[in-house]
Amino acid sequence: MADWSERYSYTEANVKRYAPTSGGVYRLVAKSDEKYPVFYVGQSEDLQDRLLNHLSASEPNSCIKRHLGNYSCFFRFLRVGSAADRDRIEKQQIQKFSPTCNK
Repeated sequence: MADWSERYSYTEANVKRYAPTSGGVYRLVAKSDEKYPVFYVGQSEDLQDRLLNHLSASEPNSCIKRHLGNYSCFFRFLRVGSAADRDRIEKQQIQKFSPTCNK
């Protein structure tokens, strides 16, 4: 199994620099004290596009918007080619981390 990317500061510049335009699963984390809790897990056929969408003013998930506004946030991703694998890995990650914004 491939490894997760490094943790990058969640900015538009970093998404454009590091996130691939290929498919995968991603985690959004917020720095709280010295911990980095996962607050959202998602997947996309185009990681860069999806991560940029979350940063836009039109982001529909108010929980994600609140985290982005109140915390230093970061993203990590895992390149995953097949939709079935993305579904499986996304589900595993949600079960593992119970992210508050996936509820």
